[in-house]
Amino acid sequence: MKLKHDKIADAIYIKLGNMPYSYGKDLDDLRRIDYASDNTPRGVELLCVSGGVNLDSLPHAGEIAEMLEAEGIKIYEMIKYSYTIPENPSVIFDVKLASPTREQQGHTAALKQEVTA
Repeated sequence: MKLKHDKIADAIYIKLGNMPYSYGKDLDDLRRIDYASDNTPRGVELLCVSGGVNLDSLPHAGEIAEMLEAEGIKIYEMIKYSYTIPENPSVIFDVKLASPTREQQGHTAALKQEVTA
């Protein structure tokens, strides 16, 4: 794995392997995974990294986290909150929020809870 950090573009590309590029898929506006023809992830592009990075759904997330932390990039995890309205239990609100990982909060555990009525 090799990491290239372009501080001017506020972007990082992590090369996962040497397979030829076949196609890419955007996870969202800030994250893209490049694949080889056998559907093996070959690279990860991350944009706007100075504000922190969400590793949710990235291949090799643990290894990528170590590389990003070495670069001084904050890592965020997605926390899912669910709430059911007591008057109408069929209505459920699911919200995902970004939260700093436990390591970035010192010894304070990241808030992870499911809110239900």
